[in-house]
Amino acid sequence: MPILDLKKKLDGSCVSGNRNGMEKIKCDTEAVDSSIKSIFSERRDMDFAEQLWCKMKCVSSYQELIACFTLVLESRECGEIQPWIHHGSGSLLSELIQQSYHGKMEAVSLTGITPVQMLLEIGLDKMKKDYVSFFIGQELATLTSLQSPRSMEGGHK
Repeated sequence: MPILDLKKKLDGSCVSGNRNGMEKIKCDTEAVDSSIKSIFSERRDMDFAEQLWCKMKCVSSYQELIACFTLVLESRECGEIQPWIHHGSGSLLSELIQQSYHGKMEAVSLTGITPVQMLLEIGLDKMKKDYVSFFIGQELATLTSLQSPRSMEGGHK
């Protein structure tokens, strides 16, 4: 039964004495966001891809997404930027940048779902590093205990 109550609340059916259910939900969402921000402080060791995620997570169109990735990749190819990437980052963008350290970067077609997938990958990489940092910082886990068996064997995503 609690799941149905939650669904009704999210659908705006359950207003809990408040005339405007959407205001209540918005207020609850802001409270959760505020709590999360107070628990998770922004890491100071973010690499280029993570910093790029912070800027690109709010792009408003597919064309804007393509333009951003094109600018980054072309700037790196021309040597205009020297981005730093964490070792072990698994996103396509991180791999391309790491390839460029050795003088060659695989060509990537920024068509179809590729740009969206690239953005999601850097966001997931950042989220993973944020959680690892949080658990270690709060002494809830060690780096070894958080590594997947596959990464401990030196496997690749």
